[in-house]
Amino acid sequence: MTPPRILLVAPMHSHPPDQGNAARLAAFGAALRARGAWVELLYFGLEGLDPGREAAMRTAWDGFHYVPPVAPARQSCPGHWGLDDWCSDALCQSVAALQARQPFQAVVVNYVWLSRALLAAPGALRVLDTHDLFGDRHLVAQRDGLLPSWYFTSIAEEASGLARADVVLGIQQEESAELRRRGAARVLTVGHPPSLRLLHRAPGGAPQARFGLLASGNPWNLRAAAALDAALDGSGLGWLLAGGILRAPGLRLRSAPQRLTVADAAAFYDAVECVLNPMQGGTGLKIKTVEALGFGAPVLGTRDAFAGLGAEHAAHQAADAAGVVALMREWAGSAAFRAEVALAGRLLALRYASEVESQYDALMALLKE
Repeated sequence: MTPPRILLVAPMHSHPPDQGNAARLAAFGAALRARGAWVELLYFGLEGLDPGREAAMRTAWDGFHYVPPVAPARQSCPGHWGLDDWCSDALCQSVAALQARQPFQAVVVNYVWLSRALLAAPGALRVLDTHDLFGDRHLVAQRDGLLPSWYFTSIAEEASGLARADVVLGIQQEESAELRRRGAARVLTVGHPPSLRLLHRAPGGAPQARFGLLASGNPWNLRAAAALDAALDGSGLGWLLAGGILRAPGLRLRSAPQRLTVADAAAFYDAVECVLNPMQGGTGLKIKTVEALGFGAPVLGTRDAFAGLGAEHAAHQAADAAGVVALMREWAGSAAFRAEVALAGRLLALRYASEVESQYDALMALLKE
């Protein structure tokens, strides 16, 4: 049987997978290729393209195409972006040209704000990978005490984008249910497959720090780090901070965490004994939580940090940063608690990985139709 040809359309690079959405894109494509699909990537380069990224992506995919970035149009709706403000004509023209040259059985567009590209692929199954909820995202940010950033739109605009797809993908069950409420006709949940390096990863040497946080510099991560810093004030508990968050301007933390620049996530997990995720609010799936579990790292975090994973252990259910600090104290003082959290994390990683494999099997069966 001829393998199904699939075109992925994305505004972020896939390699190196050094941020949550890049890791999602890389793992998504790898899961389809492992199931026999021919997968090409069309990168709408909002993050730019340097020689290293280009070489890595050309190696990773069965085909690689690049559309230079186009600055978003002026905001066309009062108070929020219009659905297509960030989707350029050049991107849609490129999708149309590729589909005309050698048709794809399916076109998978990442993010609802690029959904117009689905209309440029006649004859293909039109799949929208949402990653997140963008309708009223600015109101969610304001509720969490943050200024709106990046892309946000109204629920009505988002619904128009969802209607363009034959199949809409939610990254976790709760968001799939919300996507159905927002009008998506056919929704599949397809989570993020953990690497499961825990199955073959050799134990590292003595860690540099007992606790560590790896994060990008987005507003929710900055807010979470600040809340953790405030909760740690005077606690005497040391911690380590790594990732793109270190480049955030004006980052000042009174608890003075050790700052570590790492080339890849594995170096971070070797450097710490226990991973922290004090995230509160936000939407989507917390890819960093999934990644840490896949590496076999014990994780202490909030309910929001484990949203969509079916976590049950108290170490994964803190209400806020103060609750995470209480868990840190228990970790520091109890070997039995440390062993319990480590086991709970490994079991959660294996259970979630099995669920996600079944989700990709269902998606692949659909694509083969």
